[in-house]
Amino acid sequence: MDFKQELENLVKANIPVIQVVTYEWQRLYGFCVGVAQENALELYTWSVISGLKKWNNGEKQFNEEKDEKDPLDLLEWFKEKDTKKCILILEDFHPYLTNENFGIIRFIRELCRTDSGYKKTLIIQTPSNMNVKEFEKEVPVLELELPKDETIQAVLDGVTKDLAYDMKPNSADIRDIVAASKGLSIMEAEWTYRKILANKNRLTKFEIPLIVKEKEQIIKKSGILEYFHPQGDFKEVGGMENLKEWLGKRGKAFTQDAKDFGLVSPKGVMLLGIPGCGKSLVSKTIANEWELPLLKLDLGNVFASLVGESEARMREALALSEAISPSILWIDEIEKGLSGISSNSDGGTSAKVFGTLLTWMQEKKNEVFVIATANKIEALPPELLRKGRFDEIFFVDLPSAKEREEIFKIHIEKKDRDINDFDLKILVDKSNGFSGAEIEESVNEALFIAYDKSKEVETKDIEKALNDTFPLSRTMEETIKDLRDWAKVRARFASYGDSKALPKFDEKIPTLAQEKYNPFIK
Repeated sequence: MDFKQELENLVKANIPVIQVVTYEWQRLYGFCVGVAQENALELYTWSVISGLKKWNNGEKQFNEEKDEKDPLDLLEWFKEKDTKKCILILEDFHPYLTNENFGIIRFIRELCRTDSGYKKTLIIQTPSNMNVKEFEKEVPVLELELPKDETIQAVLDGVTKDLAYDMKPNSADIRDIVAASKGLSIMEAEWTYRKILANKNRLTKFEIPLIVKEKEQIIKKSGILEYFHPQGDFKEVGGMENLKEWLGKRGKAFTQDAKDFGLVSPKGVMLLGIPGCGKSLVSKTIANEWELPLLKLDLGNVFASLVGESEARMREALALSEAISPSILWIDEIEKGLSGISSNSDGGTSAKVFGTLLTWMQEKKNEVFVIATANKIEALPPELLRKGRFDEIFFVDLPSAKEREEIFKIHIEKKDRDINDFDLKILVDKSNGFSGAEIEESVNEALFIAYDKSKEVETKDIEKALNDTFPLSRTMEETIKDLRDWAKVRARFASYGDSKALPKFDEKIPTLAQEKYNPFIK
């Protein structure tokens, strides 16, 4: 059910008080004008600056009703107003919904008990859900979603007609511009278009990167999500062939042809494993492979001091990821953001935020593919790992000999060096038990060593860097063993494995013990 229909149903049902969560007062006005006209209702608006105004016959102008700026006096006027058919919108009313203004909260609760015969509806507009405890059982909450394609196109049409410019976008340009603008409010879209037109004197598909850049800055302002430009591809990821093959198949499911065939959009994937083995790298490259926008959600930034604000920020982030769908939502090191769930040390805020995330993952309707990475399985709530949240859980292990060779090739070639100038067999043997990140750092350190000696980098420089490194496979030996043991029966392995070149934690460990922790040896 769309927002207008849901709002109209509540008004027709004589619900006396409704809270609407949105920044977009223009769109809220538009919906309310439609509802008022179709149901023969008067429409009023109020703000602390403008006072009380009456909408004039559905026109975009107001006839002043009275200069009433005190909220309690306003509510008293609304309660005693003779007419039985009206809507009153209270703009940005959230500062008055606090304990310091309990008289206002109580007055609104009294309005909720109004005789059902009165067709008077009070609409409280707030930028976020205040979660007022006293309203939980009496005031329904509606959230106005970000504008859809047709609304954004109407904004685009209005701006291009309003301003003179050199080049008019064709129908294909308009479609691409609208797609690039998804996730913006109508005000953000309007001033983005106006800014580009003022600078370039045109608005075509060639200005889409400017729209994306503006959108990136707007998303960053929220402080919750970070917009990542697609970068790299699977060729830059050494090993993990099983995971890359699985992702390659899922990436095709977003096409219309796949939908016609009967495929459902993939929900997401959990990447569990050892730090530095490529989980975050895969998350970044998948967006480029699938040609989808990538948003990173930092759960630590979701939490806020005010009651109910954390859940509202989480809903805002999830709504934005859906607004620009199809998209990818990346939650890095998810276990750190959910660390307070079991302790209840924050009054249950973490549990509520986690519940909001779980419900959305299970019931989301738009195409948002969730990539979550984690290093510690014991820190993850079991509800997160059950089927239905993610399509699959992959375990990312330390790279095998073959994978280490691939990783060395990738990083040596990135430094514009000829791979044939290096003895890869020596490097692969020396790097047994090293993660991909540790291998990359050894190549970087070798360049420092060579530059300091005013010579070209050689195999022995990388050898020295490896010898000077104490890898995680030793410092986290027991943790890695436990992870592998857990993953053997609960997850798919990102790599096919190489039984002849297993990472060795300790030369004294017998072969049988190594086999115990290696799922590829039967």
